[in-house]
Amino acid sequence: MKDPNVEALNKRTRTDVLITLLLSAVFAVRAVIKLFRHAPDAACSSMFLFVIFLLTGLIFIDIRKNGKPFAQSVITKMRALAVTVCISGYVSQFVDCIADGIRNHGGEAFPFTFYLDDRHSVYMFLLGTLIGILSEIFVYGHALQNDMDQIA
Repeated sequence: MKDPNVEALNKRTRTDVLITLLLSAVFAVRAVIKLFRHAPDAACSSMFLFVIFLLTGLIFIDIRKNGKPFAQSVITKMRALAVTVCISGYVSQFVDCIADGIRNHGGEAFPFTFYLDDRHSVYMFLLGTLIGILSEIFVYGHALQNDMDQIA
């Protein structure tokens, strides 16, 4: 006899897994195309989106497999997702700056302009911080779930 809550969870997450893994594949292909078209800044952004959607898909797969959203593997992947999102805005900007310098100055000494207050980068950092905070809430949920499992 299967648990109806687990079956409902599997139905809800099936579409989420498919969408995130499909988006992950799309951004992987886009990263390769941009790399061959000599657009390393766009390739870097696409690569980060590939990793972000891949981690999200893996989180959904873990939730489907375990039937528990507060598993330790989910928490670990959420922390990796938080770090990836935090640095994605700044690394993409850094690669853009390097690529622009190489294109416009032929690899010689070029003016290096890197802005820490770029809105996109700040928003990505804040989003990553929120995901990190959410992962800490999941740590508490994991502890509660372990306590409930010991009682039952």
